[in-house]
Amino acid sequence: MDWEPVVAVSQIATGLATLIVAVFLAGQFTLQRKALNRAHEDADRDLSMSSVSLLQEYQLFRYTKEQTSKVWAKRDEGLDSFNESEYDTITTYLRIGYTQIITDRRLGRLLNSPIYYHWRFTALLDSLCGQELYTQQMRNILINNDPTLGEIADKTYEELTGNPVLAL
Repeated sequence: MDWEPVVAVSQIATGLATLIVAVFLAGQFTLQRKALNRAHEDADRDLSMSSVSLLQEYQLFRYTKEQTSKVWAKRDEGLDSFNESEYDTITTYLRIGYTQIITDRRLGRLLNSPIYYHWRFTALLDSLCGQELYTQQMRNILINNDPTLGEIADKTYEELTGNPVLAL
């Protein structure tokens, strides 16, 4: 009996089986990649919603808490105008804002959207006490955490005050 045709058919069958398995696995990889992309998009949406929710709570806090509301109304008088309790209230409130910005950035939120960070810094730097806290403390923290955030904050400060940042 001549085994060459049997070996050739066996090799062709093995090749076809290998090709079928490869196509099947490629299809499985494609499906898995799509599922992972969907999971990533869902996680990004959840992160965004959590961040927006925290931002809303943070912003409402200054209007719904009497102590913070009173201090917020005096924010254009500068840090020296506050007594110790008021100073702690306003600086804690502002630091929480900076902490959320730094956290958003670390989590990769809107990395290609400097306008988001500019808007957030505008809300923190729109008063004399916000500008003083920035130059006295928060600027160095921002620059040490993320130099790009420091640049955005510096530009925002300069736009709002018309002056370059002079850190103490």
